[in-house]
Order: sequence, then C-alpha cells, then structure tokens
Amino acid sequence: MPAKAKADSKDEKKENVPKNVPQKSEEKDISKDSKDSKEDAAVEAYRAKLKEEREKITLTTRPHVALPLFIRYVTNFVVSNLGGFFKKPVVWLVLAPSVALWFALKLSLAPELFAPPVCGGKDGAILWQIEFAMIEASWWIILGILSSVGFGTGLHSGLMFLFPHIMQVVSAAEACRTTVGLVPWYQHPCKLDCSTVSGPRDDSTVTFLRLWALVTVPCMLWGFGTAVGEIPPYSVAKMARMSGSSDSEFEAEVEEAKSKTDLFSKMKIWTISFTEKHGFMGVFVLAAWPNAAFDMCGMCCGYLMMPFWTFFLATACGKGIVKVNGQAVVFVNLFGSWFFQVLASAVDSLNTTITGIVGKDFYLKDIVVKGREKLLNQFQLQSRMVPEKLFAGQAGDLDIKDIRNLYEKYDKTGDVAQRVLKEWDKDGNGEIALNELKDAASRTDGMVSLGALDPGAGQSILKMAWEMFVVGLVLFFVVSIVNQLARSQQQELDDAKVEEFSKSKGGDKKEAKKTK
Repeated sequence: MPAKAKADSKDEKKENVPKNVPQKSEEKDISKDSKDSKEDAAVEAYRAKLKEEREKITLTTRPHVALPLFIRYVTNFVVSNLGGFFKKPVVWLVLAPSVALWFALKLSLAPELFAPPVCGGKDGAILWQIEFAMIEASWWIILGILSSVGFGTGLHSGLMFLFPHIMQVVSAAEACRTTVGLVPWYQHPCKLDCSTVSGPRDDSTVTFLRLWALVTVPCMLWGFGTAVGEIPPYSVAKMARMSGSSDSEFEAEVEEAKSKTDLFSKMKIWTISFTEKHGFMGVFVLAAWPNAAFDMCGMCCGYLMMPFWTFFLATACGKGIVKVNGQAVVFVNLFGSWFFQVLASAVDSLNTTITGIVGKDFYLKDIVVKGREKLLNQFQLQSRMVPEKLFAGQAGDLDIKDIRNLYEKYDKTGDVAQRVLKEWDKDGNGEIALNELKDAASRTDGMVSLGALDPGAGQSILKMAWEMFVVGLVLFFVVSIVNQLARSQQQELDDAKVEEFSKSKGGDKKEAKKTK
C-alpha cells in the first residue's frame, strides 16, 4: 500500500473516534479531582465534628474539661509573654534597677519621700504622689478593661464605679461650695474633703466646666481601659485568619445576625459593613458612642487584617476621648443642681397647668425636690472614704455622740448610731477606735462608707437584690471568660488534630500509589 494511502487510513481512524469519549489523561484528572474532593469533604466533616464537641465545653456542663483547658491557656500565655519580656535588655538594664531603687528608698534610704498627705495641712511627698498617680491610673484602666473584655460579657464597671464617682464629685463640690483645691481622685486619702479647698466658698467656681475638669481624667483613663479590653476579639479573629483557619466565632456571629430581623442584629451587619468601608475613621466613629455591637467591629478588623495600631488608636481615641467625655458631660449635668433647677422649673410649670385643668394642686415640684434630696442623702451614705477621714477633727475615738453627728442628716439617727456602735465596738468600751474601724474597710479599695457601717442597712430587700445582681454580674463575667479561653485552647488542639487528619489522608494516597 502506498505511503499516502496509509496516512489517509490513519487520519480516518482518528476522525472515527467519538469526540465525547475522554482520553486516558483526562480520565486520570477527573479521578484525581474526585478523590481530592472526597478527602476535602472528609476533613471538613471532621472539623465540623470537633467544633460541635468544642461548643459543649462550659464550666457548668463540663468543668473537668473546661478548667484544665483554661489553666493551660493562661499558663501558656503567661509563660510565652513573660519569656519574651525578660529577654529584653531594657528590663535588666533599666526597669529592674529602677524597681530595686524604688523599694530601697521607700523601705530604708528615704522613707520621708513617701510621706502621705495631711488633709487640709500639707501635700504628700513627691515620690508618694508619683506612686499614687500610678495606683490611681491602674485602678481606672483595670476597671475599663473589665468593662469591655469578654466578647460582650464584660463587668459593667462604669455603672458600678465611674458614674457614681462623678455624682459624688459633683455633690461634694456643691456641698463645699467651691472646686478650688477639691481632691477628686478615687484612691486619695483626702478625697472630696472640704478641708483641702481654698478660695471663696461662694459657688462662683462650681461651674459646669470646672466640674467637668475634675472628672475628665478618671473618665479618660477608664475609657482607655475599655479600648484595651477590645483587643482580645480583634486578636482572636486576626490570629485565626493568619493561621489559615476560619474564625468560627466571627462567622457564627455574622450568620446568626443575618438570619435575624431584630434591630440589634441589623446593627451588627451594618457595623461590619461600615468598618470594612471606612477603615480608621469607621472604627473611630463606631467607638465614639455607646455601641453595644462594637465587639463585632473588633472581630471584623481582625478578620480583615487591619494593622494593630490603626485599630487600637482609632478605638482609644473614640472610646477614651470622645465617648467618655460625652458621658461625663451628660452625668455632670444630670447630677448638678443647675440642671435640676431647670427640671424643677419645668415640673412646676407642668403642675400649674394640671392644677388649672383639674382644680387640684399636686405639689409635683415639692415631690421632686424631696425625692432628689433623699436620693443624694442615700448616695452620700454609700460614698466611700478612708477610715481615718471619720476621725478628722476628733481628739480621741468615736463615742455615741460622735456617731450621731456622722448620721445627723439621715432618718432615725439614734437607732443607726446604736447599731453602728454595737457592731464595731469590739472591746465593749463604748467607743470605736480606728483599728476597729479598719476591720470594716473593703479588701478591694481599703475604704468604708457610712451605709456599710450600719448592719441594719443591709436588711433591705432592695439592697440585697442589688448585691445579688452585682455578684451575678461578676460570676457571669468570670464564667464567660473561662469558657471562652477554654474553647480557644481546645480550638488550638483541634486545629492540630485536623492538620494531622489531613496529612494522614495524604499519606494514605501516597501508600496507595506505592502499592500500585
């Protein structure tokens, strides 16, 4: 057969092969893709199973699992961070010698530099003032952290400490009739003591701006702490994204919010969209007002790999400058007498209108005035002070007459004084000594209040309910933190299991190839 005929014959055979029949290489590719998809499905199913088991880990349902995981997480965190901290040269060359010198001066070399102030007499020594400034700043920053840390389950320290402190400062300034020399610091032994003030006591300095200036520093320190407390949601989401795994907490929140139609869920979705669109300014704006959905903003910033300092500076400026000063403005006006006079005038006008309609005077203004006076008196009972302040101007210990003078503005002064004397006169000599009263001081801040000294005050249902509410908040906060850290530790272990499972699947495939 001629060569041309043979070539034509081969071409005809090729053309007769059906086009839709895959060649051998295509069959291998399809088979490989099918096997890979099955392996990926197996890995995802295993991951979902581990996640389902992880969600069941709580301090209430599985304490034997949650507690060891929590302890392991905290231990790893402390060891890893302290290890890096102590390796820095500045710690051993600057920080450690400074701390050693500080304690040497305080305990031996120059204790007079740490002399505390005498209220109305002299200021504290220079090193005492520096040490006090660090303690005061730490107090408010830690309270701020506790208020926002915990993925929305933080301890509401603003309602429990900061806002009552603002009310106490405003009330003290009005009682002393001046703000010049008034000490507004929470931990100071001369806190809100009228003996420290100077200048004319004629209400001329009790203005809104001066009252705001007294409370703005504690507010900003607390606000800075709330910004620090927003770091954990950001860090968790960012680390999950960097590790290549999905942030299950963030994705679960988003999916849950999308499935709901309530206002709060819509706010979450809007928060995520706004943050992603506007970056630094978006975070700043969302942090600058009491935003209940801000945790989602922090998680979103981490998930979007926003640089840490961009996120933190925007959050700190929003929360620590704008939001807290806005809150300070509101509460200074709310607790101040000027605002109350405007409110009382409005109530009096309302009462006049109602009287003209129904022909009966309800004395609404008198009711509001008496209610505020009673509220302020009750608040002053809860005002905290160092025990020494109750002995200011006293030649000796507190007898029954002195105790009556302390409670003279309150109802049933005689009965209260008798109860207080009976409760705290430990040696039965008819007087309360300073060392006896120090036993009543709180272990948290070392202070007392007139209300806390009265054992009868603790019997009211309202007070018991409030104390139970506070204890419940603290317990809920602690339990939620333990649960989340335990799950975070378990997620690290689960990620390692998933990786090992994925490798084993790849190993099985290699063994199969070797067998072939």
